[in-house]
Amino acid sequence: MKQKICIPLLKDHHNHPSFYALFNDCLNLQEIKDKQKALQMVQSLDRDRVSVVLGWNTGFYSFSEEELNRFPSVIIVNISLHSFIMNARAETALKEKYPDIVANYKNHSWYESHFARMMIFMADMAEPTEQKVKTLFDSLYEKGVYYAEDMLLTGEKVYSIINASPYRERTAFWADPATFKNLSPGAQKGVKGIKLFTDGALGAGTAALTLPYNDGKKAGLLHTDDELFRQMRETALLGKAVSVHAIGDMAIFQVVRTVLRLRDEGFPFPEVRMEHCQFIDEKTAHEAKEMGIILSMQPNFSVDSTVYRDRLPARYLEQNNPFRMLIDKVGFIPGKDLIFGTDGMPHGITTALQSCLFPPFPQQRLTLDEFIAGYCMPDKSYGQVEIEVEKI
Repeated sequence: MKQKICIPLLKDHHNHPSFYALFNDCLNLQEIKDKQKALQMVQSLDRDRVSVVLGWNTGFYSFSEEELNRFPSVIIVNISLHSFIMNARAETALKEKYPDIVANYKNHSWYESHFARMMIFMADMAEPTEQKVKTLFDSLYEKGVYYAEDMLLTGEKVYSIINASPYRERTAFWADPATFKNLSPGAQKGVKGIKLFTDGALGAGTAALTLPYNDGKKAGLLHTDDELFRQMRETALLGKAVSVHAIGDMAIFQVVRTVLRLRDEGFPFPEVRMEHCQFIDEKTAHEAKEMGIILSMQPNFSVDSTVYRDRLPARYLEQNNPFRMLIDKVGFIPGKDLIFGTDGMPHGITTALQSCLFPPFPQQRLTLDEFIAGYCMPDKSYGQVEIEVEKI
């Protein structure tokens, strides 16, 4: 028997509102699993400008060069945001202004090494406005999300719009080092922390796993240990929190040992977060817990164990998002040192809750109380959403 209960709105700890606001009304293929329908939708785009299409999942289908070149000028972005494809029309339109990007975007290693810049490049295809910001945050609220943390600020202009808006209290900004350096002193003060990267993403085949992918290819780390140490040391000197993207087990190992080295050499942070950490093992989790690293994870990505079965070695399917191990064996506490976000993939409370309560594997499951503690606002004063659960 089911009963209806009300829970607080979502506090999405990992999202990209300064990016998604720009493309809230663009074509998004995230829910389009039929290739023929996708082809028709992309074909109908405006032929007089370069269009950005989000949400393409390579686990569903790919586009041939012939199909791609029948489209209007288009950039089709992988759902992970860690790769995209362009057709010849788009390359021709953009190569004068962005020659190095047009020349190198197909190189996965180059793309990941310039990931923040690639996000800003895509953001350059649209103009930030107050209305776009309002539309996004209103849409998030309708989907059960009050707060959405911006994990990669796309620039001063969109910062200024959000900072001057009523939505400022509903986000916090993180910026990559280059973007942070180019911000005004006022914007720098308003940035919560610095975002760094150690690997790519599963959708692009660039997450740094110890084992090769099923096609035999192996993705490496973006930095040597010394390079990451220097990046994090420079960040520590800013007095800002640091957030480090690490999906694969190799990347997670690197972050933890680097934080330990920084601690031993006297470079503390106000806060250290590790983003995604989908393939963290128990030993490394204990080390992260001991050092006070906050794990910021995406229950939505538990479905990667199904969607990316074509590319992930079998052992990783069950190791993905090991929430029960982290909570029951290591002692991470939802809402304190274990927090959750959607990454906008997709936005909203529906998929987030479904992914927590009914994941592909039992070790990925979270209880409703754990969901509320790690994923929701402190109370219902910010708003609430009604859900149906099995009555105990």
